[in-house]
Amino acid sequence: MKFSFLGSSDSAGIPVHNCPCIVCENHREEKKQNLSTCAYIKIDDTIILLDAGIEDISSRFDGNKIEAVLLTHFHADHCLGLLKLRHSNDEINCFHPKDENGFSDLFKYNHSICYKEIKQFETIKIKNISFTSIPLKHSKNTFGYLIEYKDRTIAYLTDCSGISKESLDFLITKKIDYAFIDACYDERKSLGNHLNYLQASEILDKMKVEKAYLMHISHTTQEYILQNNIELKYPYVKGDFSFTL
Repeated sequence: MKFSFLGSSDSAGIPVHNCPCIVCENHREEKKQNLSTCAYIKIDDTIILLDAGIEDISSRFDGNKIEAVLLTHFHADHCLGLLKLRHSNDEINCFHPKDENGFSDLFKYNHSICYKEIKQFETIKIKNISFTSIPLKHSKNTFGYLIEYKDRTIAYLTDCSGISKESLDFLITKKIDYAFIDACYDERKSLGNHLNYLQASEILDKMKVEKAYLMHISHTTQEYILQNNIELKYPYVKGDFSFTL
């Protein structure tokens, strides 16, 4: 099983359109791009998507069997790619938290996508991988996922302003090998729809994870870290980060 990121930034992506900050300029000079946070699992030549916010995701995986989409929530930067992917020749299951409105007309014109609402802490099994939904605090009903494969465990906790005691207590009972958590903001901002890197680090400390990472970074957060020589306890995921279990 291979776990990979397609992007690890916030909804704006990096570089941000016409932004002159040092981070965006550096990305342009090096011809780099960090897309909105989205990951995937490859197992037995099939793909399982963790979110589908990248617009051309159907083209990126053209020729691959997409077994399922595990959607964290229905914000555009996490489900935009479904607008094209729904025209796939294959039927694709999309598991998601309860959301009456969804995004755009995805529910009305689902085409090849079969939407399956899952409940809090519900576990589903795909290709011998268990996915358990973890409720997160965000502006929309949002799930993270605890991913268990053989004797290894991954916590994928994107887009949250906090984690409830119930969710944290559940995670603490698990031996987690890899954890990825939203840390969109820098320390200057402590309130909003996302965590800052200090708040995210406190949660990771409580989880006692073997290998822990921050994600969903903004260009302003990255610039602040560079300009102030901030030493982080946990690193941010790079755009092309991947590992094999």
